[in-house]
Amino acid sequence: MAVESAENDTVVPNERLRYYMDKAGLSPAALSERTGFEIKTIERWLAGKNTPHAGNARIAAEPLGCEISDLWPDKFPLLDPPSSGTVAVSVYANRADVPRHVWIELFTQAREHIDFLVYGGTFLFDGIPRFTQILTAAADRGVAIRFAVGDPESTAVAQRGDEELIGTSLAGRCRMTLSRLEPLAGTSGIDIRTHRTPLYTSMFRADDRLVANPHLYGAPASDNPALYIDRGTAPDIWDDHRRAFEKVWRTARAI
Repeated sequence: MAVESAENDTVVPNERLRYYMDKAGLSPAALSERTGFEIKTIERWLAGKNTPHAGNARIAAEPLGCEISDLWPDKFPLLDPPSSGTVAVSVYANRADVPRHVWIELFTQAREHIDFLVYGGTFLFDGIPRFTQILTAAADRGVAIRFAVGDPESTAVAQRGDEELIGTSLAGRCRMTLSRLEPLAGTSGIDIRTHRTPLYTSMFRADDRLVANPHLYGAPASDNPALYIDRGTAPDIWDDHRRAFEKVWRTARAI
């Protein structure tokens, strides 16, 4: 596990998990024996330094006699569906509200795939400590990384800049991101491309988890909602986003 608590100033111990473990009379060692998870993993959950995937959360909840929404309500909200079309996703009011440790955990835990679809995406470099090193480490452990950045010369980027009343600043952010990615170009496992598509939703995928950042007209990406989507709990909406990414990726050009 590569998530470092020192990088996160919003870590809050998981008192819900502690409560249900105490209620069931299970120590970290006992829960480890019942579930197969390492004791250190359970201790990190208790400390609030890490959260599991939906599948692992269900395994942890079973011997505790509760639901995953009881243990991690922010990540797995309990919904009383008014219709069969309701899905369970966590929604942040603004992308800027996504805690830093969520981004760090997302990318450091990836084992197979990391995908980025952005125009500029400069917040990744400014807000995530040692972001390029995180990408390099992921590539070293065999993760396939695809990074699609807005083409700064494209009409789509120019139009978005005008709509957000920032003019050529958005194109400048695209160039800055490409400049920051340049040292990674040619690294095995990292594929960098530029796209010229109208970007309705920025996407940040790590294996079966994805943060989708839809864009409202005239509003910067950071001021728009961010949806944390787990494939295990919302497979259809997750796959819709995956297919959209693939469509853009096929049209993108290698730098």
